Amino acid sequence: MDILVLRLIHVASGAFWVGAVFSFFLFVSPTARALGPEGQRFVAHLISRQRFSNAILVAGIITVAAGLLLLWRTSNGFDLAVMSRPPVLGFAIGGASAIVALAIASGYIVPRVRRVERITRRLQADGRPPTSDEEGELSRIAGEIQQAGTFVMATLAVAVGAMATARYWGVG
Repeated sequence: MDILVLRLIHVASGAFWVGAVFSFFLFVSPTARALGPEGQRFVAHLISRQRFSNAILVAGIITVAAGLLLLWRTSNGFDLAVMSRPPVLGFAIGGASAIVALAIASGYIVPRVRRVERITRRLQADGRPPTSDEEGELSRIAGEIQQAGTFVMATLAVAVGAMATARYWGVG
């Protein structure tokens, strides 16, 4: 695959991934919490019917896969002599940070999102509001997701910062 096509895929999917994560955790989630049950219904629709969490996850996978292929090709197969050069090292640090973000999202956040989806579907099927136990579980899960989301945003910020500046590492 041509390196320019790989770069376009990497940058476009990365822009969506990072933008969607930051938008969700900084704007959508706090607004939904502030709106109470109506906000919860909105987020449930966004995640279950619009498959927003799936789109974010797929974008992350595509971004990391394209990034790994780019790094492989530009470092002569992860050649240590090439990898130790400042710009390539910057891309590698950014990539490692993105991989950590993807691992947390897929291994920690997504299972909790799926649990929320199951509870929400059951409540909708039963046509009833959540019990106090269900409300407590949903609140606990939302807190866990928000906390992990904050860490994911931080790791993505490191990834974006490293990749945006890597070309200039060692210059000057």
